[in-house]
Order: sequence, then structure tokens, then C-alpha cells
Amino acid sequence: MRSTWPFVAGLIFAALVTLFTMPILVGVGFGMMALGNMGHESAGLSGGSSFFIRDENGRYITRLTNTTYNLLSVPMVGEPRPRRLLARMQIRVGEDGEGLASFDAWPMGAPSEFSKTPLYSIRAQAGAASVGEDSMFWAERGGRKTAYSLVDGNRLFDSDMPMAQFTFEPEARRMAALAIADEEFSARGGVAVISYAAPGRVLRRVVLVADDSFRANMLRATISATRLVSYLDEAAGGRVVELPLAAGPVRIPVNPTDMDLARAKLPAGLRLVTIQPWGGR
Repeated sequence: MRSTWPFVAGLIFAALVTLFTMPILVGVGFGMMALGNMGHESAGLSGGSSFFIRDENGRYITRLTNTTYNLLSVPMVGEPRPRRLLARMQIRVGEDGEGLASFDAWPMGAPSEFSKTPLYSIRAQAGAASVGEDSMFWAERGGRKTAYSLVDGNRLFDSDMPMAQFTFEPEARRMAALAIADEEFSARGGVAVISYAAPGRVLRRVVLVADDSFRANMLRATISATRLVSYLDEAAGGRVVELPLAAGPVRIPVNPTDMDLARAKLPAGLRLVTIQPWGGR
């Protein structure tokens, strides 16, 4: 009996030591795991392309989905370096050519950034979409292209015809776009909307208005047969954006920051009215 007591006492002592040290060991173990995971955080985004077809009583219904990822460097006004973004662009198109374009952007940073909601998202009815070198996302539907800023995702302007593009020294790229006035402006004599923009931002939008409603309708019906042009005119003080019309050209002097509407030349009965950018900014 005497020989068993030291053994039992040893077991009791070992149990007490284990009881007190186990939480410490567990804590140290979790701490080591956490330290081991530091610097090894990861994240992933998925999404691919697909094609779907269904037979509905002899009529084939199709849907095509394309998803692409791109790393973008977007110049920011007032910042010394471009902002790096991860962009996910998806286009879904049916057999009629109508579809939906989406664009989501995340700032490039720690992996945890990609588990958050995107910096901004764009959704637009479109049959085609693309990212341009002008810091814009373009959605196209029925011949009309709509530009969105890659800086914040805001809608900038529409364009129904090829744009006039030019450069001020030293590399200040500018563009002018022409769009047929929609119902919002046509009801008030609007003929067309002219937008003046820099990469990623709109500088000014104006609507060309005819005082006579019949004349406005006639001009609006034929505006698709013309397009904006740009050239240097020393008499006008420099760069000019011109819209050729049968009644005479609309000439608007421009500089790197704005349209010079005070010196614009228009045919009699036409005028230019400034309109707010989308979003009221």
C-alpha cells in the first residue's frame, strides 16, 4: 500500500499541471497559427463565359455571357499617380442582340479589399461594352454609345455619331460628342446634345435648341447625316468644334477646360443651352 501512494500522488500532480498548463498551450498554439497566417491572406473572384440555348416549340432561345477581368491604371485629378483598379466586366446578350452590361471595380490593395462591395458598379442595357483608353467604360445599344467614368462610375454623356477628338499641348486630350436630343429635350425644341469631355470626366454639356418647333423636328430628323469636326481657327482664337448644318454651321470655340459659349457662332433661330451633368455635378 505504501508503494502506491507516491504513484497516486504523481498522477494527481500531473493532472494538476496539465489542468493549469493546457489553456496556456492552447493559447500559444492558436497564436502560432495566427502568426503563421500573417502575410498569407488570400482572396479570389470568379466568373467565366457561358452559352445557353433552349428550344421553345421550334424557336431557339440563346443567351451568351462573357466575363473578363482587367487591371487598370486610372488617372485621378489632383493625385500624382494613377489609381490601380481591378475591373470585372460582364456582358449578357440574347439572340435579339439586346443584353445587359455590368462593370464592377475594386481598388488594388490587401486581399481583404476583394471581400468588400466594389468601389462602384455600373449597370446598363447594352448589346456590347468595352473599356477605352480614355478612362471610360462604354456601353453600346442600338448605335448609341454611353460613356461612364472609370474614376467613380458616373454616367458622362451619350454619342450617336463618331466623336471629334483632339489634343491641346502638352498632351491634354479632349473629345466632343454629338447625340440626338431625346424626349426630355425634344419637347422643348431640343435638336441635339453636344458634350465636351476630357478622359474620365465631362467638362460641359449643351443642348442645341431651335426656337421654332417645326424647324427643330426637321433638324432632329437629319442630324444623323452629319457629325462634329474640329480644327484650328486663328480668327476664332484657337481650337473650334463645328457642327455642319444645312442652315449654316454651329461653331463653338473650346479651350482645355471649357467651351467658350460667349463666342459661339450659330445660324439665326438656334441657341445653345447649358445642361447639368448627370448626377447634378
